[in-house]
Amino acid sequence: MPTDLNTGGTLYGPRLFEIADHSSGTCAIRHTRGRVATISCDSLSFLKPINQGDFLTATTFISGIGNTSVEVFTKFTKEAPMTGETELAAFCFLTFKCKGTEPGKIPAIIGESLEEKKIIEGYEARRQINKIRQQNNKDLKEILK
Repeated sequence: MPTDLNTGGTLYGPRLFEIADHSSGTCAIRHTRGRVATISCDSLSFLKPINQGDFLTATTFISGIGNTSVEVFTKFTKEAPMTGETELAAFCFLTFKCKGTEPGKIPAIIGESLEEKKIIEGYEARRQINKIRQQNNKDLKEILK
């Protein structure tokens, strides 16, 4: 939609984040079969502009499981409608709190493709980075009162 575009005629970044949040949230709900809430956008990498008229595909999967949370990976692929050429346009990791799920009772995950397996393997390293970020944010919150 034209209202989703920035002044350069490409998809507005916050609109891509909104799509990521919706698709990742759906993935988390399907996996846990419970309510979830977005607790952080761990990273969002814009790789290629998504132009007006491009088809956009969001592919999601659970990339990590914590005690009461799940990390969801979303990959955005753009397709030129006249040529069918596809390119990786963006990817992100979002973390969701699993509401009403007993700690340690989130279903396990098994990567199906090599891509999924490699991304899942990196979860613990990302989780440690997120813990540092969370502590920094907590400290910052105290300063910002």
